[in-house]
Amino acid sequence: MKRFVSTLFVFALFFSATAFSQGWTFKGDFPDTTLKVNTGGHGIAVSPDGKIWFQAYGPTDSIMQANGKYGSIRVIYVWNSDGSKASFGPIKTVTVGGVTDTLWNSNRGMREDNNGNILFTAYDALYRLDYKTGAGMNKFLFPNGTGGTTGIAPAVDAAGDIFIGAVVPPKPIQILSTDFSLQGNAVDSSVGFSRTLEVGKDGNTIYWCGYTNNAVFVYTRTDIFSPFVVTDTVMKGFQCESIGWNPANGYLWASSGSKAGGLPNGYPGVTTSYTYPTWYAWDTKTWTIKDSINWQLWTPTDDARPRGIAFSPDGNTAYVTCFGASTYPAVEKFTNPNPYTDVKKENPGVVTNYDLSQNYPNPFNPSTEISYSVAKPGFVTLKVYDLLGKEVATLVNQNQSSGNFTVNFNANRLASGTYIYQLNVNGVMISKKMTLLK
Repeated sequence: MKRFVSTLFVFALFFSATAFSQGWTFKGDFPDTTLKVNTGGHGIAVSPDGKIWFQAYGPTDSIMQANGKYGSIRVIYVWNSDGSKASFGPIKTVTVGGVTDTLWNSNRGMREDNNGNILFTAYDALYRLDYKTGAGMNKFLFPNGTGGTTGIAPAVDAAGDIFIGAVVPPKPIQILSTDFSLQGNAVDSSVGFSRTLEVGKDGNTIYWCGYTNNAVFVYTRTDIFSPFVVTDTVMKGFQCESIGWNPANGYLWASSGSKAGGLPNGYPGVTTSYTYPTWYAWDTKTWTIKDSINWQLWTPTDDARPRGIAFSPDGNTAYVTCFGASTYPAVEKFTNPNPYTDVKKENPGVVTNYDLSQNYPNPFNPSTEISYSVAKPGFVTLKVYDLLGKEVATLVNQNQSSGNFTVNFNANRLASGTYIYQLNVNGVMISKKMTLLK
């Protein structure tokens, strides 16, 4: 069957239309075209080692029960970046504190925590899995018990605090500590049906994606001792059901919405004011769109509802999933052929040495410039790591001629601390430290 390539035009706000072409390349279905799961995908994440984690909304496997009969379950698939299965996947049960839960319930969203471990919501429970082994680490049961509250995809700040919410309003938006203990309410009563939310790295901004609000509400607080209040309404015209940060540049990617008609109860029920089905990259400083990724429909009548987006550690590969695509592959892969980083080749002279300068300013907040020299043409990478060796940004990843170059690094998504930046070209590796102070 031929893939239907939908239009790549964006209808801007206030009913004016402007052309906007996606800068990402569709690399096919991931891991291949055989991943066709009941009702499509509902959660996707990428761990620091590049593994892709995915769970469908509907049943994907079965397991023998105590009564001798098989029961349907929703496994968590785990793949290496090349599409091969991880040694510990698929995951069918989660054991926390000596208690084993079988994954009977539908997935409601996934996210990586501040250490790269995998958070996922299964109906009324939130779990954390060790990204290196797949082992269970923590469990939190949403208030009101089974059937009372259905959770959504969680969000995490740089300190490890976890923000959770519910599908059906009005319910509180709550904050869990990194040990899964409940801190309290961030917002007492949510507005609009939701599938997801996001937060700023400092934990003082919440992006509430109530898709029936036809916009995203921004809640902010001045510090951890102050209450959250609504300070802005953004992405007007969006029925956003999936959202996530790109680690390379700090853009906030959000899905535009679904088709009219939607679910039997009328939700989403409103056609998005933007191209369907598309994720857009937003610069949250100016609230302007910088890029987009467009789900590749198999037929024009597909009812694909974007429910998950996740990026590789360097930010240059995206994995997306849609709900409702039960007869088509559930995950698509895209790569960015033009890294976001603006690399400037400086003027003159013959360069005879490889060099990496100290960033300036240093300390910095949130941007700094890094200069380097390349003696001979070659493939150049310039990456940023935290002190644990985790890659947090890729600034350069391309062939370059000899010369002097300068690149701007924006660390608005990172927490304060010391980071290592490393130049690697033609077998030469140079590293230096820099300090981010917010």
